[in-house]
Amino acid sequence: MAGASFPQTQQLSPRRSSPLLPFALAAVVTLLIGIAVSMEPYFAGDVTVARGIQQGTPNPARWATPISGLAPAPNRYYVMAFVALLSYLIAGWRGLAIAAGAMALEQFGAESTKAIFARPRPSRSLIAVVGNPSGFSFPSTTITFFCATFGTLAVLSARKAATPFNGVLMVAASIVVALGCVARVALGAHWPSDVAFTSVICLTWLWATARVTVPR
Repeated sequence: MAGASFPQTQQLSPRRSSPLLPFALAAVVTLLIGIAVSMEPYFAGDVTVARGIQQGTPNPARWATPISGLAPAPNRYYVMAFVALLSYLIAGWRGLAIAAGAMALEQFGAESTKAIFARPRPSRSLIAVVGNPSGFSFPSTTITFFCATFGTLAVLSARKAATPFNGVLMVAASIVVALGCVARVALGAHWPSDVAFTSVICLTWLWATARVTVPR
């Protein structure tokens, strides 16, 4: 009918999830892993996988020691400066802030968390151990460093727009983290579950932080 008016259809805006949700997921992941690790000195399959890595990558002192050597000083400071620069190039000041925060937490807090879980190092009676690693095995401070640096680059590269540079950097940084994990197992300093779960916890928190603070 003339003059009749019809209600206009309102366009619904997409529903946004709470910015706290990624951090809640990271907290749940950390809690579940922490409980599991504190209950067992090593998991079923750790010995078999560790032996397989050691048999498949002989002479770990030759190749794995230099990779692990990126974490102690002074090499760590060169890596940190390199990562800070690339983080800024990828995601600006927000990327630099995430990298700086992750590296600061690793620097001042990673080692102290081992006492919470008190997980013993791998036994020489079960696998080959290079040198005399001391302290507890979880979380791996070396892998925490690798995640805080190269893992940050991988997460930031994945978060930003897809470009050839970001794609190559994400793959390269992920490979370095994986090599760090294999190196620590090859040296007998950690169980495979130590390095795997340390990586999962660190990368989950990095993902949560980047998802909330870094726009695509």
